[in-house]
Amino acid sequence: MKDNFTHLQNNSLSAKDLSIFRITALWAFSESAFGGILHALSLPFRGAFINAAAVLFISLIALFSEKSKEILKATLIVILVKAAVSPHSPLTAYLAVFIQGLLGFLVFYNKKFFRLSALILGILTLLYSGIQKIIVLTVLFGNTLWKSINIFIKGVSNEFLQIGIHPDLNYSLIIILSYVGIHVIVGIIIGLYAGKLPDKIKLYSETLQKINFSDNVDAIPKKDKRKKKRLWILRPTGLIIIIISLIVLLLTFLFPEYSDTRYEVLVMIIRSLILTFIWYVFLSTFFRKLFQKFLNRNKSKYAEEVNEMLNLFPQFRKIVAFCWKDSQSERGIKRIKYFLSRSFYYLLLSN
Repeated sequence: MKDNFTHLQNNSLSAKDLSIFRITALWAFSESAFGGILHALSLPFRGAFINAAAVLFISLIALFSEKSKEILKATLIVILVKAAVSPHSPLTAYLAVFIQGLLGFLVFYNKKFFRLSALILGILTLLYSGIQKIIVLTVLFGNTLWKSINIFIKGVSNEFLQIGIHPDLNYSLIIILSYVGIHVIVGIIIGLYAGKLPDKIKLYSETLQKINFSDNVDAIPKKDKRKKKRLWILRPTGLIIIIISLIVLLLTFLFPEYSDTRYEVLVMIIRSLILTFIWYVFLSTFFRKLFQKFLNRNKSKYAEEVNEMLNLFPQFRKIVAFCWKDSQSERGIKRIKYFLSRSFYYLLLSN
C-alpha cells in the first residue's frame, strides 16, 4: 500500500491536486448539497449514493494523511459545513456523519492494510445505514409493526387474493434481512472499489480530459427550497405503515382469527403518536440546544476552512451539471453509473 501511495504522489498528483482539504470539501459537498442535486435530478437510492460517497472520501483522507486522526478532524469540519448549508437537517443525519468518521478512524488506525480497511469501512457504513431505519421503526412502533406486516401479507394473500402462502414464514424478518442484505452488498462493492482508488486515481489523472468548467452554465434544476420537512406520518414510509395498520385493523374485524391483534395495533398507533409528540416537543429541542452549543464551540476554530469550502461549492455544482449533461448519450443504469463516475473524478482531479 505504501508503494502505491508513494508512486501515486510522485508521478500523478501534486499536493494541491489531492489535498485533504479538497477531499474534505467534497465530502462536505456530498453531505450538504449533493443529496439535493440527486433529488432535483430524480435519481433513486440517494441515501445509498451519499453513504457510498462517504466511504470513498474517508478512504481517500486515510490514504493521503499521515495519521488516522485527520479523519476525525475532517468529520468535524463536514458536520460544521452541513450545519451551515442545511441547518434544519435531522439530528440523525449529523449522527450518521459522526459514525462514518468514527468508523473510518477505527478501521484506518493501522493503514498497512488499506484495501482490507476500505472493505470493512464500506460494509460497516452501509450496514449502519441499513439497520438505522429498522431500529428507528422498532423504537417508534414496537414489535407490533413487524407482527402487523406479517398479518397484512398473510391476510391479504389468503383472504383477498386467494394466494396460498406458507403460514409459518416470518415475512417481516425476510423483509428486514433483504433490506439490510442489499445494503451490505452495496457496502462490499463500494469497499472493494475504494480499495482500488490509488490505481483508479492514477489512471484518471493521466487520461481525464481537461475542461474549463467556468464556461458551463449550471443546468441542474433547482430544488424547491419552500418544501418543508414533513413528519414521519406524511412521508412515504409513514403513509405505508398507516395504510398497513388500517388494513390489519379491517382484517381483525372481518376475520375472527386476527381479532387478538386489534388492540395491539391500536396501541401501536397511539404509542407512535405519543413518542412523536415527546420527541418533537421535548427531546428534539433539548438535543438541538446541546448540538448548537457544540457547533458554537467549534465554529470559530474552523471558520476559515468552512468558508473556503463553501466558496468551492458553486464550482462543484458546475462540474456536476456538466457531467449530468455529458451523460445524456447514456440511458438508465448506464447513465447513472457514467454520471456518478465522471462527477467523482472530475470533482477530485479538476482545478
